[in-house]
Amino acid sequence: MDHHMKALHGFRLPAMTSSIVAIGDELLGGFTLDTNSQWLAERLRLLGHPVKRVTVIRDRAREIVDQVRRELADAEIAEVFCCGGLGPTPDDRTFAALAEALGRELVIWEETRVRIERRVKRLHEAGLLDSPEVTEGNLRMARIPAEPAHVFRNRRGMAPGVVYEQDGHRLFVLPGVPMELKGIFTEELEPEYLSDAPGAISQAGGRRHRDHQAPQRRPGNVPHHRLTRLEGQTQ
Repeated sequence: MDHHMKALHGFRLPAMTSSIVAIGDELLGGFTLDTNSQWLAERLRLLGHPVKRVTVIRDRAREIVDQVRRELADAEIAEVFCCGGLGPTPDDRTFAALAEALGRELVIWEETRVRIERRVKRLHEAGLLDSPEVTEGNLRMARIPAEPAHVFRNRRGMAPGVVYEQDGHRLFVLPGVPMELKGIFTEELEPEYLSDAPGAISQAGGRRHRDHQAPQRRPGNVPHHRLTRLEGQTQ
C-alpha cells in the first residue's frame, strides 16, 4: 500500500458532511462529463464540508424526489447539493420534483421572473433571440418550491440558485451549466453559507483561523408578497 493509499485508508469523514446529487440524462448517457461534481467536491473539501457521496440520477421526477428524500433523511449529511435540471426544456423537472420532495407548493418567484424578462429582452436586442417574449420554458425557471431560505441571482444565466432548510439540513439547488454553477457558488453561496467552517483550508493551504464572530447571514424566509402563488399547479 503506497503512501497515498495509506492516507486514504486512515481517512474518516466527520459526523456532519455534504452530499451531491447530479441530475441529467446526458450524464448517464455518457454525452456530458460530470465536471460539476468533481469541482464541488474539491471546493467543499477545502471549505471544511467534505462530501460523503455523489449520486447521478436521470431527469425523472420520481427518482429526484426519492433521492433527495434519502439524502435529507441521512443524519450524517448536513448539506445536500442538487445540480442540474433547471433549464427551459420539458425534461428539466428538478424544481417541480423538489417541491414534492419538500412538501411545498410550486410558486413563481417574482424577482427571478423579472430578471428573466430583462435578460430575454437584452438577448433579443443583441440579436441572439428571435423574440423578446418570455416563453413557457423561460418561465419554468422562475417556478420554485415555496419558502426558500435564500434565492441567489444568476449573473450568467436565467435559472437561480436556491437554498432550502428542512429538518436540520440545508438543500442547495444549482443550475447544471458549469459556468453558472461556479459563479453562483463562489460569488454568492460560498461566502454566505460555507466560508466559516472549522476545517476550512485557506488558499495558501493552511487551516483558516477565525477570531471574530462569523457574519450573520441574511434573514431566512422572504415575505410572501415577493412571490406569486400558482393555484392548482399540477405536474
